[in-house]
Amino acid sequence: MTPHQPPPKDIWLVNSTLQLNEPLDGDNDPRWVDTYDARGEASLRRFAQVLGVDTARRRLREPPAQGYYLFCGHRGSGKSTELRHLRNQFHSADLYYVVFADTARELDVHNLRYQDILLHLAAKLASQLEDDGRNIGALHLAPLYDWFIERVEKREETKQFALEFKAGMEVAPSVPLLAKVFGGISTAFKTNSSYKEELRLTLQNYFSDFAAAFNKLVAVAESELNRRLLFVVDGTDRLRDQDARAFFVSDVHQLQQVTGLFIYCAPIHLAYEEDGQAAQNFDKVFHLPMIKVENEDGSPNEDGLEVMRKMLYRRADSSLFDEGVANELAQACGGHPRELLRLLGNAFSYADTDRFDANSVHRAIQDLASDYRRILRPADYRVLACIDAREQVDTDGLNRLLYDLALLEYNNFYRRSHPIVRTTDDYRRAARSLESDSDDSS
Repeated sequence: MTPHQPPPKDIWLVNSTLQLNEPLDGDNDPRWVDTYDARGEASLRRFAQVLGVDTARRRLREPPAQGYYLFCGHRGSGKSTELRHLRNQFHSADLYYVVFADTARELDVHNLRYQDILLHLAAKLASQLEDDGRNIGALHLAPLYDWFIERVEKREETKQFALEFKAGMEVAPSVPLLAKVFGGISTAFKTNSSYKEELRLTLQNYFSDFAAAFNKLVAVAESELNRRLLFVVDGTDRLRDQDARAFFVSDVHQLQQVTGLFIYCAPIHLAYEEDGQAAQNFDKVFHLPMIKVENEDGSPNEDGLEVMRKMLYRRADSSLFDEGVANELAQACGGHPRELLRLLGNAFSYADTDRFDANSVHRAIQDLASDYRRILRPADYRVLACIDAREQVDTDGLNRLLYDLALLEYNNFYRRSHPIVRTTDDYRRAARSLESDSDDSS
């Protein structure tokens, strides 16, 4: 959608433009809704404090010398959209020079290593400097370019690869040359090039040299720009479990040899692993909680429901919803943005008219409940009922429930089962059994 474009008034157009996995470009997109107060935890404002940003005066006060931060939240909770909003807010002459990388789109997130990320960030920085017309003297660029010559071009295994990307370019180090050669490496990582493993091995074997050269480029760029760099890395929350542990735990020392300010998106379950290594390896962990659509006593939270209705009405004109239907969708999704859109798409498939009515929404909820019945184990319902009743539970398996969205986390680490899970017979039986056990023991 273009800025200021009104939401569609045709239910078919609503469905054709519904994108579940499309992050919004922050407040540049007319579908964006400010969710901070409704979440109960203003993540952007907390980031601002840690990064030394005085948001009231739009001034950079006391930025940290360096910092490595994790941004966690449920899949589909809006992390990617919020990171883009952060980029838009903080990338300015008075604040930071933000270098943004979307690894899910720009790299192969199903086969991702720390080498891929750091070489990609070098390419992104060089490319952005080129686009902004920032010229940096060859002397300052020489360390990174020399690393490429010595470690990539002169190795027989990668020599031909290096020469292909230097073809037709000037010999002296320049920002465009760095953008091209390191961009070529990033492309190789994404396309499963035969050079991928050789390039990774090269960086692993000569990592200290690369880190020193990258640090030199960061320092010179900050001096030329007269502002600090802030690297924001989205998409790393989609790493598979083993890859995530390697990236955020085993290889974190390599990530942090490149000095600067870095925000990495991380899967929610990684922050709660028993050993806590991922959280301990980073300076701070920021959580993006769900939007609270009900209070802890089970009563509706009107602020949260209003935010969810706004999300709907910015994708479909309010005239397309029968009375009470938008509110039912907002309650059923549990305050989870992507679940709200899934329900809307499901409701379209059952709509017999040109509107979203109560019957289509009811059947959409049943569809989603079936999805949860397929992934949940019999014992999970008892655990979820215990959490809802504020009973003590064994923590084994909670990370899986968080990952699968059967268990949702709100501000202040308050957790509740997904409202749609609570509509299932299995959950209701578990809740009745728990209540019966409590009555017997009293």
